[in-house]
Amino acid sequence: MKKRLFIGLFAFFVMSLLCITTLSPSAEAKPHIVYHVEHVYLQTPGEATIEGYFVNEGDTDAYAKWVDLDLSLTADNGQLMWSDSGIRHYLDIEVPAYEYVYYTYYIQNDDIPEYHQRFTWKSHTNTHWSTSAG
Repeated sequence: MKKRLFIGLFAFFVMSLLCITTLSPSAEAKPHIVYHVEHVYLQTPGEATIEGYFVNEGDTDAYAKWVDLDLSLTADNGQLMWSDSGIRHYLDIEVPAYEYVYYTYYIQNDDIPEYHQRFTWKSHTNTHWSTSAG
């Protein structure tokens, strides 16, 4: 009987510990902001327009501070038109928890062609954020 009581109390203790660790405030999601590129436009020589949005996948409001962008542009015939990596864009935009904020910015580089035909693009972004403005 004592052994059964001990096992029951031990199981209760283990379950209580699991509940406390999984439901504690320290287990809450933090802000996590990512920039997604939706469109790239080329109209002016030396400039690309980048349209996209920030999404905060965390449960706390935060500010997007800067974005690093890797971008490559390929013509319909498969020829690489332009490519660059680590293109940094500084900003200070509030992105509420679980929300989207649309944002457009411009990249300037003398090697970006003026191009009005169809092309494809590939991008990778790395967004840095903070919970404080400024």
